[in-house]
Amino acid sequence: MYQLDYGTPTDKCAFTVRLGIEKGFFRDEGIDLSVKTVYGGPPLAAAYDSGELKFGEIGSPPGVMFIDQGYDFKIVGGAVRRRANMYLCVDKKIKDWDQLKGKRVGLLSRGSCPEWFLRGMLVERGLDPDHHFEYVGLQEEYAKVVDVFRSGRIDAFLAVEPAPSVAEAAGLVDVWGAVYDEPALPQYQWIVHVAKPSMIEKEPTLIQAALRAARRSAHYGAAHVDEWVDLASHHFKIEPDVMRRAVERELPRMHLDGQVDMQGLDEMIKLQRSLGAVTGAITAEGICDLRFVPDPTSPVQ
Repeated sequence: MYQLDYGTPTDKCAFTVRLGIEKGFFRDEGIDLSVKTVYGGPPLAAAYDSGELKFGEIGSPPGVMFIDQGYDFKIVGGAVRRRANMYLCVDKKIKDWDQLKGKRVGLLSRGSCPEWFLRGMLVERGLDPDHHFEYVGLQEEYAKVVDVFRSGRIDAFLAVEPAPSVAEAAGLVDVWGAVYDEPALPQYQWIVHVAKPSMIEKEPTLIQAALRAARRSAHYGAAHVDEWVDLASHHFKIEPDVMRRAVERELPRMHLDGQVDMQGLDEMIKLQRSLGAVTGAITAEGICDLRFVPDPTSPVQ
């Protein structure tokens, strides 16, 4: 049995992978997989670069930025959150963007996906992303972003499920919308699977097996929502009806087969270049090695 750590930027990520671990799908491939969370895109990218982690996922905004800076990892597949399934949650006392100016917005970390998404949203509305808002990078506290909001330390936050559904059900926030609905932001590839080039060279069958198990896990979760909700509600210690709301909000936009939307990845590179995060001549094709992505026409076990 091969011991392998799977990197994620938050405890809310890779839940179909967690479900697959629980069901034994990775063990069926000879892999003893453990999810390791490194909070924030920049620290996670550093872990891939250093070799602390050699396989896992990362959001494409910091991913392409750090690959552009020479970090040592490549994209090998697409995760289930292909589109930007993040939701802007705002204190119910705040009614519009003008009232949001000057307020504190909770993010995973500075330089992580939420900041880049929010910057694009602000620029589209004629607001100054550097001076009109205070960004609060939460790192490990991002796991308890709703509690941070309750404490009064932030006035809004941009987060993935289930935090938006938890805060919404508690009557704390209004969910203003999803990043994937933003007209100013392209429909791009968001979460990607990445691997160290040394792993690609020396352990290609391991990557192929892990991606195959990830695909199986995603399809199983989509077909067994009750089981997904039960496991996730226990994992996050929230009510099953709230967890169901979270899953059902995301599920229609999840991609189950592991392909990378290459046009969408190219759009992300263009966005990051326009925001000054990418300055080199990288291309979507140049930063990917997609030989190990499962055939979407092949049967799922």
